[in-house]
Amino acid sequence: MKSKTLPARTGSASRASKDATDAKDAKDSTESKDPTFVTALARGLDVLRCFTAERLDLGTSEIARLTGLPQPTVWRLCKTLSQLGYLVPGHTPDRLRVGAGVLMLGHAAITHTGIAHVALPLMRQVADEFGISVSLAERYGMGMVVLQRIEAPSILRLNMHVGSALEIGDSSLGWAWLAAQSPEARAPVLKEMRKHYGTGWPQVSRNVEQALEEYAKHGFVCNFAKSHRDVNAIGVPVIAPDRRRVMSLTCGGAKSSLTTEKLKTQVAPAMRVLAERIAPMLGQGGDIG
Repeated sequence: MKSKTLPARTGSASRASKDATDAKDAKDSTESKDPTFVTALARGLDVLRCFTAERLDLGTSEIARLTGLPQPTVWRLCKTLSQLGYLVPGHTPDRLRVGAGVLMLGHAAITHTGIAHVALPLMRQVADEFGISVSLAERYGMGMVVLQRIEAPSILRLNMHVGSALEIGDSSLGWAWLAAQSPEARAPVLKEMRKHYGTGWPQVSRNVEQALEEYAKHGFVCNFAKSHRDVNAIGVPVIAPDRRRVMSLTCGGAKSSLTTEKLKTQVAPAMRVLAERIAPMLGQGGDIG
């Protein structure tokens, strides 16, 4: 049977515009408080952040809309980034996509942690045993960036891969990360999320509260057909021994074959053991955001 692929829930165009506004507000605040802040560098990074798995190539007008920067400024930034190899021509001459320079930075970031390589065989054991996908991610802003992922053969696959970013408030990865935080550490993140999600915050807040209750009771969080109507998933945090760094693991599959009962009684215990085995590695690399 041919595998079915679903898009990963990484946010809409309107959400992307709001992300750009939030980032600009934060940057403006930082710039006004820190005289060492380099605005030109920050704007260049804003341009690179516009490119995602869903937006592989962009025109300068689209980049200007996403960043909120003037068109002439965007053109100069893109010209500089192109000369340095971070942007290259897209499908048409008037469009751009990320180049090898960005890929090298991404590879360096993942390799630096040391975790992605070492965790892979451990993740594969669980994926193969239960016929599921397993992903490891770390928080960056309002997203959870996938650092490692393994998929067992399945009739239902998500269009998610290393480098994908899932919403912190709409994924088991994000809920697990939030659940592992102390109330003091979680409070400013929730405040930022309230602003980020705007009118969508009440539903996001309810999902987060439910996840916190599930984690307190069971040691894992549930995402049963919430982010994708055809997918059941659970998430567990990976907590460093000194609790200074937290990552998240999630696993899931088609709800037709991966029932909530199987996830709770069979898969969840294995995922918690997996998290415990990966946790000591968290002291081997720096946080990404």
